[in-house]
Amino acid sequence: MNAAFDQIAEYAARSPMSRSTLRRDSGTPLVLELLSRFGRSVREWGYTTSLYSYRLHGRHPGQLLGSPDDPAPGNATLGSAIFGGDMLFEGEQHALKEEFWIRLDSASPAFRRYAHSFHWLQDLAQVGDQIKARDAAETILGWWLPFGEDWFKEAWEAETLARRLINWLTHAPLILSADDLVYRSKVLTSFARQTRHLMRVWRDTEHGLPRVYSTAALTLCGLLLPGGAAWLNRGALELERTLKNFILPDGGPASRNTADAIRTMQLLILVRGAFQERGDDLPPWVQTTLDRIGPFVRAMRHGDGSFAQFGGVTAEGGHGTNAILAASEAKGKAIENAAHSGFQRIVAGKACLILDAGPPPGGNFAARGHASTSALEFSNGQERLIVSVGPASKRGPMPQLAKLARTTAAHSALVIGDRNSTRLMDDGRLGAGVSETLTIREVMEESVRLRTTHDGYLKRFGVKHERIVELSSDGTRLKGSDRLFGPKLRKLSGQQVLLRFHLHPQVKALKAPDGRITLETRSGKTWIFDADGGIAEIEDSLYLSKPDRPEATKQIVVTLSKEGAQRGSGEGTNQPICNWVLSEMNI
Repeated sequence: MNAAFDQIAEYAARSPMSRSTLRRDSGTPLVLELLSRFGRSVREWGYTTSLYSYRLHGRHPGQLLGSPDDPAPGNATLGSAIFGGDMLFEGEQHALKEEFWIRLDSASPAFRRYAHSFHWLQDLAQVGDQIKARDAAETILGWWLPFGEDWFKEAWEAETLARRLINWLTHAPLILSADDLVYRSKVLTSFARQTRHLMRVWRDTEHGLPRVYSTAALTLCGLLLPGGAAWLNRGALELERTLKNFILPDGGPASRNTADAIRTMQLLILVRGAFQERGDDLPPWVQTTLDRIGPFVRAMRHGDGSFAQFGGVTAEGGHGTNAILAASEAKGKAIENAAHSGFQRIVAGKACLILDAGPPPGGNFAARGHASTSALEFSNGQERLIVSVGPASKRGPMPQLAKLARTTAAHSALVIGDRNSTRLMDDGRLGAGVSETLTIREVMEESVRLRTTHDGYLKRFGVKHERIVELSSDGTRLKGSDRLFGPKLRKLSGQQVLLRFHLHPQVKALKAPDGRITLETRSGKTWIFDADGGIAEIEDSLYLSKPDRPEATKQIVVTLSKEGAQRGSGEGTNQPICNWVLSEMNI
């Protein structure tokens, strides 16, 4: 099957010409969303009653039927910190004492979700002294059991609940190795009670990765808890449906965030492992979905293994990416024309170009999306040259970067009037802007050309943006052209039009007297950037390989000049256009 996938991907990449149009999903209507929230509030009131607590009673499981291996390794340093009496998460630290769960009110919402999800068990699983790790895990869980026995919103919210059950199942040796039969009975009883609640609330998770978590958790509990046939049937059915909607035909997620694809792979590997431990036949859609996702994840990586930072994924992609890819057994080659998710990839010689050629996500996914349409990243071998700023953490040293990093200006893209191609709203969601993109991919004798157009600036400035990039077959010459065209070019009057090319921190930039810019990589290679139709300057920028680790770097900023504009047809107005080239210099 992998060979067939490779042949299809190779044909799509080498097809002389392909054309794709993508339209942004409008999401759930506001009225339906409000009704859903109201219904959830009413149900949550009912969960607080003693009658509902009674309804969670049922068969007491005597043991677990298995514990699948988590392919993603944890962080041994964070696990060792727990031995020292502290739980750490994104720069936040809280002391581990018997009243830990009660005093958690002083922690941030993100830390509380992390603690209640028991994700820290993954870190304890990596420390060398596993006897000490089991003692710590069972002690902290022992504190939690009386605290979390009955429903309360923060700990029993659907996604947090699903993550907790998955972590308990995959790290069962850490929490169920004690000889204390009373303690073991309490843990197993809690397992069953929480799964009964999840059976009722899995729909309360948002569409996308949260829904994958809730349905995967229900499937795992159905497989690994005695008497879980009903949970398994419902979970497997809904997980399959969720994946059909979330994972697009090219393997990319509807959220357009590569990290979501990686986490989906991790969950499917756990589900596959649970079926194998039970000795049950694996539903064919599990491995088929893994085989689709694998080539997409590989497509979003540069030569050094780092990810193109589009849609919210960090350069490292998330801890354990290599292990997850290996465990997935998805061996398909990197797809080059991801026409459904809206990403394009060109590999020539040692060079790799990755282009965001799709509209940003809509609906619930818009809360994390980036206004990066038509942005590009470029690398050569193990060295990255043109990058994006990268997603930032609100708890990092520069919290304001969390919003700024999602702007168009934080990507290597064209910006008009310091506005985003898709509006970034005050509540963090992406609003109006790019609604449609058109991409044409052409494979020619000595190069591959991409032409992509978006309408993000049409309503505000009366123009569409067209970007053409062409990479030579030896990978030493990248030519580009950025053009604005449309029926109302006069609305551009007085607006500054900029091209931004953010540079990796290991690239040194120097402007020559003739206006060209010299880029020197760490290995000593030299690249020349030249622009026709604009004035190129070197300015300061930032780069985040991790969300909490900003590094100073530079960017090339090209201001499009009216003098260099070409004459538009029919209206006698100037079409702003800039032709640029980045070429490797042979010395």
